[in-house]
Amino acid sequence: MTPRQRGLAALLVSTLLGFGVFLLLVLSQPAPPRLGAIVAAAIVGFAVASSLLLLALELFWLRPVERLAAETRFAAETRAEGGVAAKLYPGLDPLPAAIEQLLARYLSAHRETDLTVTAATARIEEQKRHLEAILRDLAEGVLVCNLEHRVLLYNQVALTLLHVTGELGLGRSLFNLVTPEPVLHALERLAGAAASEPPATQPVPMVCATLDGRTLLSARMGVVLDAGARLSGYVLTFIDVTQELGERARRDALLRAATEGLRAPVANLLAAAETLATYPDMSPEQRRSFGEVVLRESAALSRRLEALDRDFRAIGAGPWPMADVHSADLFRCVARSLADGGGPSLTLVGLPLWLHVDSHSLVLALERLLRNLAAVTGASSFDAEALLGDRRSYIELSWEGEPVSNAVLDAWAKELLPGLLGSATLGDVLARHGSEIWSRPQRPGRALLRIPLPAPHRLPVESQPSSVLPPRPEFYDFDLLRLGTPAPSGAQRLRALSYVVFDTETTGLRPSEGDEIVSIGAVRVVNGRILTGETFARLVNPKRPIPKESTRFHGITDSMVESSPPVEIVLPQFKTFVADSVLVAFNAAFDLKFLKLKEDVSGVRFDNVPLDVLLIAAFLFPDLEDVSLDALAARLGVEISGRHSALGDAIGTAAVFVRLLERLEARGIDTLEALLEASKMGYQIRARAARL
Repeated sequence: MTPRQRGLAALLVSTLLGFGVFLLLVLSQPAPPRLGAIVAAAIVGFAVASSLLLLALELFWLRPVERLAAETRFAAETRAEGGVAAKLYPGLDPLPAAIEQLLARYLSAHRETDLTVTAATARIEEQKRHLEAILRDLAEGVLVCNLEHRVLLYNQVALTLLHVTGELGLGRSLFNLVTPEPVLHALERLAGAAASEPPATQPVPMVCATLDGRTLLSARMGVVLDAGARLSGYVLTFIDVTQELGERARRDALLRAATEGLRAPVANLLAAAETLATYPDMSPEQRRSFGEVVLRESAALSRRLEALDRDFRAIGAGPWPMADVHSADLFRCVARSLADGGGPSLTLVGLPLWLHVDSHSLVLALERLLRNLAAVTGASSFDAEALLGDRRSYIELSWEGEPVSNAVLDAWAKELLPGLLGSATLGDVLARHGSEIWSRPQRPGRALLRIPLPAPHRLPVESQPSSVLPPRPEFYDFDLLRLGTPAPSGAQRLRALSYVVFDTETTGLRPSEGDEIVSIGAVRVVNGRILTGETFARLVNPKRPIPKESTRFHGITDSMVESSPPVEIVLPQFKTFVADSVLVAFNAAFDLKFLKLKEDVSGVRFDNVPLDVLLIAAFLFPDLEDVSLDALAARLGVEISGRHSALGDAIGTAAVFVRLLERLEARGIDTLEALLEASKMGYQIRARAARL
């Protein structure tokens, strides 16, 4: 029963009660009736009239209105044709007709909306089919990624080029498939251009390697802009570099066939001319006349041959598709090819650099050179390092043994490289890069082969100004630096030790107040060489939000670490990588504090001998006010790439450490024990400076 019905029932009951009271009053009064009876009769009459009016209102208006409302709701919800029957509600005119008209317009608008949605859906499905057909028929692989480098779209060719079986998996990180440095570099260039007016429309070329090192890809990156013309993602189109050079290589093969086809007839013609010129039975006049013709024609053919040969070499040495390649990617591909073919071992040393090269042909050339060097010198292991000069970059291959003569190098330059279409030689590949190789001693008992290359187009990454990214504050705890104090190993010479130079990125600067590690990077240093191929790099889930102030330094966000393992998983892996090596870091006490606080949860203890590059620098340069990593790198001529990333800072610190080792040895500090004493003196110097 509705509230209105309950009220009506109460009114009827009260009316009946009033009528009963009225009867009692009337019956109890002597005749004639008194004034009270008259008033009571009037009240009862008014109540009865009101009840009858309410009953009429309920029957002839309120109930039809409820039925009309229910019918209207039903028609609106079911979108039934016909609306409401206005003739069933004659007492409510003109309301039913107005509702019927409103329902008709409502249903018409819904039909139009449905038709519009259906048409739009059909167009979207058609466009989707067109896009799928385009992507399927493209010869290039296509990947669409967001700014977190997660794959949003791909085509079948991408799966083939990236050696992915089955589905790629939308939302997976691109860096599970390709090396990150070239991608980040290209995106950095695009992001800078996209902020200009108008937004950049030209894609950026790049070369990257698959993560397994099996393939080098020539790629182009274009921007994806949102409705506000802001960078929201990027598109990668890529091919295997051998396909890109197919047409050019076939033209090379045609020109070479032409030169080789002319060489034999010219040689025969010259031989015949020489024979005819010296034939004794001819008269002098005939011999002279005939000989002049033969010599003239042979000279013309010889000139043509030389012209063809020059044209061929000009094409071979002319503009060739090149791109900036990370030296670590290049050397890893060479090392993999050597290992697959049972060749010598290749160790990556030094700081990684960007090289502007034709990566495919250069990989084959380096592989051939290393196999030849192994055969001639008897060396079974080589170091590969990229160096940056004033106007060029260089690749140095070094080994234990003697240099190779120029005559041998000239002979190697004429060898064909079967992996290249068009039968190009080693010399042709060098000519593409404007390069000539030479060999010389590096130091007594060790030699090198140097290969000059064009300067990279990629500009060095400038360090952020100190006002924008202040350096990490110095953290002193000499008790931490006493961990693993050496006993018998203290007398070992510094050059004979194995070092692991590491760095951490964290949620903040207070390890004892809950800040956590978000990234660990490390590189191995052996015999004074930075082994670029032996690195450790892991993201760590800190199990707490990363403050925006910290993300501003290292660029690591919550979404980047949400699927990463926690510190109790990563630290045992890092301990395995470190083994019994000496641990080296810049401001080492800060990083060691984080490791020590996690001993219980990780189950590992880093009791390795620690060294602090900051304290070593303070000992060597006591008058130097600024001993930050950037200041030391600038003073020692070290360029740090990937600053404020754990691995980038670790490799930069390793380069500074190697330079400091040279200066320590020059001052007679050549054992670990002596270096620890020097570090203690450096600690005292910094402590006094802090008090002042």
